Amino acid sequence: MKKVIGIFLKGLFVLMPVAITFYILYKMFLMTDGLFKGLLERVGLYFPGLGVIVTVAVIFIVGLLASNWFSNRLLNYLDKILIKIPLAGNIYGIIKDTVSSFSSNKKGFSRLVLVNISDDIKLLGFLTNEEESIFIPKGYVAVYLMQSMQWAGNLILVPEEKVQEVEVSSEDAIKFIASAGLLNKKTNRGKTDETSR
Repeated sequence: MKKVIGIFLKGLFVLMPVAITFYILYKMFLMTDGLFKGLLERVGLYFPGLGVIVTVAVIFIVGLLASNWFSNRLLNYLDKILIKIPLAGNIYGIIKDTVSSFSSNKKGFSRLVLVNISDDIKLLGFLTNEEESIFIPKGYVAVYLMQSMQWAGNLILVPEEKVQEVEVSSEDAIKFIASAGLLNKKTNRGKTDETSR
């Protein structure tokens, strides 16, 4: 009986990531396809998948406009107007700053660091701000500690000397932390450890 349960669980663990991945992709397809579905149906041009194509085309066109000097100034002007709208401006500003942090090379979740709590305990986090301000005392930096198995986290202020930067891509770092350390990036050290066993 234990062997049967073991085989069943093994099959479940193999299928679960595949099923969840396709479910997420399916939901993304429905969301993007539905953005322009109503408009396309009104003009009689809709068929499943056309909404996705139109959505991708619109995103690409906005990207082209943002790359153009004149249209970029216009977009910046609209951006300033949107930020001034009560409540909506606050929400927009937070979302914009968060999204921008992923696309920037100097800010956001691109610099993984080790925070030395003691000689034996270290925390993994992302260095998000090292500029002195009303929030960050002199000699301190802001480090975001992402919680494992979810996207919540805590922001802590740490003395600079207790922060050690780790040379690893943000993608690998986020995967490692989000999986609670279950996913590991193979390094030369790991390979030598395996060969030495």
